[in-house]
Amino acid sequence: MNRGGFTLIEMIIVLTLISIIFSIAYPNRNFYRSIKEKREMEEFRKDLLFARNKAIVESRDYMVYFHLDENGYEIRKSENSPIFKKKIFKYGLRLEPKNLVKSFTFKSNGTTTGGNTLYFRDSYNNKYKVTLTPATGRVTFSLDKENGGNI
Repeated sequence: MNRGGFTLIEMIIVLTLISIIFSIAYPNRNFYRSIKEKREMEEFRKDLLFARNKAIVESRDYMVYFHLDENGYEIRKSENSPIFKKKIFKYGLRLEPKNLVKSFTFKSNGTTTGGNTLYFRDSYNNKYKVTLTPATGRVTFSLDKENGGNI
């Protein structure tokens, strides 16, 4: 008697091969989120440098205001001027609620009004700090000391 059908072992082999192929082809979502976070962090760093350079070129103050409630920042020429750029972190970066820093101010010579440190976290709960050096206006991004290392 010749019956048409598949044995249990044939079915298991086919299902195993299909699952292996699917797992290779299926993208890792955490990988893409990590890339988006790094791009967002890089954009933030470039915006801070942009505000500093713009202050030097135009010989006027530029301010970067941080909004903890909106989880973002905005760049302005002064407190009452229109917003030059506004950015909301949407891919996992979040400003720490304990931040006492409300803004970074870059003077016309590239220096700042004072040294400040801003803290934020990524979706993996790594804590980062952005340090603004008072005399030079230098902006430094690094992992917080509790995690160690630099970006």
